[in-house]
Amino acid sequence: MRSYLSFAVFTIFAAALFSACTNSNVSDVLDETTLVTPQSDEGAIIEGQYILIFKEDKIAPAITYLTQPIRNRSEKSALMAEYGKQVENQINAWLAKEGISQDAVLAYYTAVQSGVAVRLSDEAFERVKKSDALGLVEYDRVVELPPFTVEEVVQDAGRAQTTPCGITNAGGAAAAGTDRWIWIIDSGIDTDHPDLSVVTNTAYAVSFVPGSSSFEDCNGHGTHVAGTAAALNNTIGVIGVASGAPVVPVRVFPCSGGSATSTILSGVNHVAANDLAGDVVNMSLGGYYGTSGCSTGSSYRTALQAMGNAGTRIALASGNNYANAAHYQPACVNGTNIFTVTNMRCNKTYYNDPTYGGNYNTSSSGPVDWIATGTSVYSTYLNGGYATLTGTSMATPHVAGIMQIRNAAPVQSGSVTNAGQTYKIAVR
Repeated sequence: MRSYLSFAVFTIFAAALFSACTNSNVSDVLDETTLVTPQSDEGAIIEGQYILIFKEDKIAPAITYLTQPIRNRSEKSALMAEYGKQVENQINAWLAKEGISQDAVLAYYTAVQSGVAVRLSDEAFERVKKSDALGLVEYDRVVELPPFTVEEVVQDAGRAQTTPCGITNAGGAAAAGTDRWIWIIDSGIDTDHPDLSVVTNTAYAVSFVPGSSSFEDCNGHGTHVAGTAAALNNTIGVIGVASGAPVVPVRVFPCSGGSATSTILSGVNHVAANDLAGDVVNMSLGGYYGTSGCSTGSSYRTALQAMGNAGTRIALASGNNYANAAHYQPACVNGTNIFTVTNMRCNKTYYNDPTYGGNYNTSSSGPVDWIATGTSVYSTYLNGGYATLTGTSMATPHVAGIMQIRNAAPVQSGSVTNAGQTYKIAVR
């Protein structure tokens, strides 16, 4: 018997998550330490928590040690774990030199950036920020969930398969190979959903949520994103752009409540330690950074750029507040194989609702690269169910699926214009 629950545009407000390399390429760091100071209009700074990123010539990340040809994923994972431990030891030596206890460490970053998230007293911060070993000192930030809409939830695994309009607008579904994975940095995935092929090997599927080792989704967002990118072609539910592609849960958000930039960076570095060229990362998340310096000052920058340079493709949500995506991280980050996505309706018009509309781009050189359907998107959901959601979070996995199928960036088929800006429609 079908259990059916319909919401007349039920709006969720929660402090949680979404705003919707070659060795030579890792060294794009600042010559002098950059201190990212909070501005009056910035989002929530986590008092006393900082992200420290080292200059590569002081402490190089693990990827720079990886000079030999890699035969398979497990070999890379093992080598990156070995080299990552060496990087961690160097970071610990620096901490000891600076008089900082390892008990103050929240997270180490060793794969494609050498860094640490740490709690510091005001006195220790004033001392540490002057270190010539650091390329970036950033305040840790809360990442919150702007409003997104749930229009319908259906608990019926046997419901006949449909092709959502967003899949059609993306050029239609295609059967995916299993060698290129789609990493979902999000709230986890419903791992036994009958319409998804979920990687559950704990070497790859992980949780960085404090106090929880489970990568099961208890929010719904991550499962919905995964289905748009890769739901199976199996006669039930929905079909994804890259139908049947393996999806890997990297859980960085709890059931409710906020996450932190430092936690999400742990997820990014985990992917970088285990990905292969041709893999895709979906990050339907983000937070307010400030009105200047995001593209160069964000702690996501070196990690995402190194991953992109190595051949992993990254889809980023632009955000939902009809604001400038250049002020939100990681949406502001530009680089090879990094693509920021905004939201259109099924009829290929811009979704410019002032609450749920996508963040815009203020210049042709800005961060928004593609537009895809993010309005009334039907996809997989919790407990083997399905739901219809709206937001740039929902647009982004269309691009992730396109890139998995193509093993390349999307191609353009038409455009959408809004407020003097033109956005390329992404298709496979």
